[in-house]
Amino acid sequence: MKDFKLQYLDWLNANIQQSEIREGVYRITLPYLNRSNDMMDIYILEKKDGFILTDDGATIHNLDLVGVSLSKGRRKDLLDQTLLSFGIRMDEEQALYTEASPDNLPLRKHMLSQCMLKIDDLFFLSKRNAKSVFVDDVHDFLESNDVRYIQGASFTGKSGLPTMYDFSIPKSKKSPERNIKVVNHLTNDSARSIIFGWTDTTDARNNGAKLFTFINDESSSPKDAINALNQYGITPVLWSCREDSVKLLVA
Repeated sequence: MKDFKLQYLDWLNANIQQSEIREGVYRITLPYLNRSNDMMDIYILEKKDGFILTDDGATIHNLDLVGVSLSKGRRKDLLDQTLLSFGIRMDEEQALYTEASPDNLPLRKHMLSQCMLKIDDLFFLSKRNAKSVFVDDVHDFLESNDVRYIQGASFTGKSGLPTMYDFSIPKSKKSPERNIKVVNHLTNDSARSIIFGWTDTTDARNNGAKLFTFINDESSSPKDAINALNQYGITPVLWSCREDSVKLLVA
């Protein structure tokens, strides 16, 4: 098998752009596309004892532009849970931000970028039902089939970076630990990120765990992305075929 982690890191290094906006303020452009097919930016502000990293409000603003309000109800709860799980805060102007020291700057940059991607995907709402949030649908599916799970698990990989999983099913006598990633809008970029995170996790833990990726296939998903998941031992579960996965999850 190819060294996908090395390929991924080489790809990141080749495609990340950095520019100095003014003294002490830098923009890092990441090769991840949001719902508008724009690359995501992180701004790094130097301060006396460290750094402030922020998206300058772009993540929430882009959702506002398409009519997705996160100010109340279940969407607000999900936003708060997502921010908490990644250790990210939001200011009064709805900018996502975190503080970093020189030692943990790469880790905090990673967590902010993953949080931005998760929020952008989490609220990629169904055109047929603008009130639907896909992670809730997966939660209800697990509940209705009596699948025992832990919500919001995080594992540190060999790289030292943590990877978040939406659900984790403990090991049983019949089956190994099973983890679940929920992807509302699968792209080649998100598949690449999932594969890197999973191979990094398994290299560190080496416990025979499995990964299932639940994919909202209301709109078509790239075949290349699905094939890539399969190639690395990750089981894609298309929402339209979710019942096929029940026996594997309850075992």
